[in-house]
Amino acid sequence: MSRYISPVLYILLMLVGCAAFISIAGVRVGLFEPITGFTLLKQSVFGALVLSVLAAISILLCRKEGNVSSQRFFSLVLIVSLVYSFMWIVFYMQRSGLPNINDITTDTDTPPAFMNVDFLRKSGDNSLYYNTDFASIQKANYRNLNPVFTDKDVEVAYLKVLDLVKERSWQLDATYPKVGLIEATARTPIFGFRDDIVLRVVSQGDRVRIDMRSSSRVGQRDFGMNARRIVRFMSDLDRRLNNSPFERVQYLN
Repeated sequence: MSRYISPVLYILLMLVGCAAFISIAGVRVGLFEPITGFTLLKQSVFGALVLSVLAAISILLCRKEGNVSSQRFFSLVLIVSLVYSFMWIVFYMQRSGLPNINDITTDTDTPPAFMNVDFLRKSGDNSLYYNTDFASIQKANYRNLNPVFTDKDVEVAYLKVLDLVKERSWQLDATYPKVGLIEATARTPIFGFRDDIVLRVVSQGDRVRIDMRSSSRVGQRDFGMNARRIVRFMSDLDRRLNNSPFERVQYLN
């Protein structure tokens, strides 16, 4: 019996591996959109769980037959499929408690407005209109997500912001020095989901204020990516402008 089961499990294991590779590589080389790759990855995880069950059943059958070599192979399949599926399940569970929002900003009262990104988004993408309901959710879940202030000239601050955007290797979409706006597009590390960014540099009294907004192009939730991006960027910017530490964001209460 085991000699017939072994080729089937081997083929299924290869299919799961190919699905995992294609789901990420396909997005990276532009074969399909990130949401398609993410869906394919989820299917590969479900496939790995089914494969784990089949491998466990096969191990029990091998014990009855006394086939040690097949038992080792089935054990290997079981371990690989379980490690793969649980790796992604844990990855998801760690982020599942984050709020169901996809647009984060350091100014929830008057968020920086996008000017050019509207031409980049497709009809089915998220709206650029800021949902005011997000403000209270953001304040309850992401603490200390604040703008950066500096005593430097507004022109100097603008150039510092622009230099840091370029260092991040984000796609620079538009610059409006006269109104202090910079628009860019960043991509998430694994699936390359596109998040649109706008930075606003304006004079406020005797100081300059820099605000940032990061908005997911697709998806109802961002799993904390936009908030994390803002904090890291503003932390680096504050050090460059003021040589002072910027308080890290605290996730969840």
